[in-house]
Amino acid sequence: MADYEIREYREGDEESLVETFNEVFGAKSADHVPRTLDEWRWTALGNPAGWRIWLALTNDGGPRKVVAQYAAWPYRLLVDGQERNFAQIVDSMVHPEHRAGLKRPGLFVRTAWEFFDAYGGPEKDLVHYGMPVADAWRIGQTFLKYEISRTHGVLAREPGPDPGEAPEVELIERFDEQARWLYDRCSGAFGASAIRDADFWNWRFVDHPNFDYERLGVRDAEGILRGVAIYRRADWILPNMGLIVDWLVPPDEPEVGAALERAVRHRGARDGVSAVASLTVDWSPWFDRFQDWGWRVHPSEYFMVTRSFHARYNDLWLRDNWWYQLADTDLV
Repeated sequence: MADYEIREYREGDEESLVETFNEVFGAKSADHVPRTLDEWRWTALGNPAGWRIWLALTNDGGPRKVVAQYAAWPYRLLVDGQERNFAQIVDSMVHPEHRAGLKRPGLFVRTAWEFFDAYGGPEKDLVHYGMPVADAWRIGQTFLKYEISRTHGVLAREPGPDPGEAPEVELIERFDEQARWLYDRCSGAFGASAIRDADFWNWRFVDHPNFDYERLGVRDAEGILRGVAIYRRADWILPNMGLIVDWLVPPDEPEVGAALERAVRHRGARDGVSAVASLTVDWSPWFDRFQDWGWRVHPSEYFMVTRSFHARYNDLWLRDNWWYQLADTDLV
């Protein structure tokens, strides 16, 4: 077997890492848009919660080349009222020339094992998670202790006739301290949820180097933020969809939710989308409310897998208590 160095990311690894990323994912899809260093820096170094990156590099006496990566986006969560971390597995890969078969642990799995040892634990990241493609799921189930915590239906509907803009909805340029105020009003209903605050929302939806998100908000007469919906037009399950990427509204303020839902359909009609859609947990009160508004639950191929490092927070607990949205993934 070739000799490799398996270790945490170090400054200076990024050029080889991005080069290998584009080789691997470019070979898998003709639609792959090459990743730039600026995008990588936003993904890995800009995240206000930090980074999780473990690499395998050639160690044969020549120039070091990154040939495998296991990485994640960490998120700050409130879990049972305490601030903890979860991390979403992203961009994990191995160069085809250094790949083993699915029946034995190769370089990719060895890199993942060291990643989990470094970052996962009762006093470290409580949970690592993701929505893997088929090959990644097979490897994860066989070697990496992946468990399915939820299979997902998707809420969707045709946008229908343009309902017009809801006059109480505004476009938010950047988020401020009121983002956290709104999150704190909502989070008591969740056993676990990623903290929505100015740092997170501005990183995820304002400063993104590639995609534009419309940040919709409703305020009361005193100017206090009462609800937020993040909208993006994207190809996802169907081409040209209008997606609710994030939704944070107190359940006891249905009029705020109704205004934001109308604003989403208005944008869907404006953009000529095939459907408007949202992915959320089915125990949220909004899951039923959207169906009252004419949205329907459709099957999808998406499922959430988790690896928990704390006995309390197993896949069943996560299914029933962890609130998340598309914003908690890198899907769109």
